Amino acid sequence: MSEKMDIFEPDQAGTPEDKKRLSSDLEFHVTERGKKSGKAPMTPKTRFRFLLLLDGLLVVALVILVFFLSRHLINRSFVDKYEKGVFETKKEEKLKDLNIVEGYLPWYNLGNVEYKNQNYDDAIANYKKALEYHPSNGKECPIRINLALAMIHKINFGAIATDKDRERAINQLLAARAVLCEEGCADADDDFGHSEEAEKLKKDIDDMIDQLKNQQQNQDQNQDQNQDQNQNQDQNQDQNQDQQQNQSQSDREKEIQDELEQNRQQNQQERQQTQDQYNNQQDNSSGGGGGSGSGSAGDNENSGKNW
Repeated sequence: MSEKMDIFEPDQAGTPEDKKRLSSDLEFHVTERGKKSGKAPMTPKTRFRFLLLLDGLLVVALVILVFFLSRHLINRSFVDKYEKGVFETKKEEKLKDLNIVEGYLPWYNLGNVEYKNQNYDDAIANYKKALEYHPSNGKECPIRINLALAMIHKINFGAIATDKDRERAINQLLAARAVLCEEGCADADDDFGHSEEAEKLKKDIDDMIDQLKNQQQNQDQNQDQNQDQNQNQDQNQDQNQDQQQNQSQSDREKEIQDELEQNRQQNQQERQQTQDQYNNQQDNSSGGGGGSGSGSAGDNENSGKNW
């Protein structure tokens, strides 16, 4: 039967009985082959479902291929323009939700744009969002370095005038240093971090912190010196005031003494004048009394003569 099936073609069957017999022989042949191979025979409906599933997988693979290709092209276009100084973020913004495999990448790129535009707050926010996607060490350290730089650039070193300003700047630098050391990009105590650039930036931060602390110490010393100078000036002023007061008192005392002396001399002169006047009056009184006495005596003598 099998030999007849091998050379028999269904189109050559002339009678309906031949077609029926051929169909039964084919089913029996397929069934026998399925039994020998241990597999169930594939019906047309199963074959259709299999082909439909295969087509679906091909469509999904094609969509994924198109997605990754478009993502790569968009990102490549953004990077090329970024290197030329042209910062276009609209297309890169779309990749925030579409970039599944490297979710940190659009946030990192957008953070770089904000950093270039000196929008350091927005740059810091984008870099932190990029770190939430847990990039590998090779990708994480550049993000942390740029984040630390953005934090440093927020410090206005030229406007540091008080101890509070200096303290805030030091705290900001310590926070940037912690960002570098958090995942080992830089070593907190030694120089064994796995990023040379992170270690270099950590050293620069330490130098800036030392400078600010030295400035604070120098300012404190200058303030102490100024306070000492002010105290000395106050003491000198007090001494000068005391001397001036003493001098004023001495001058006043001298004036008072001179006035008293003048008054004493005037009083003495007045008393002398009064005494002189009194003496003159006494002398005048004494001279007038003697003349009267002589006259009386003469009168008596004349009287005696007449008598």
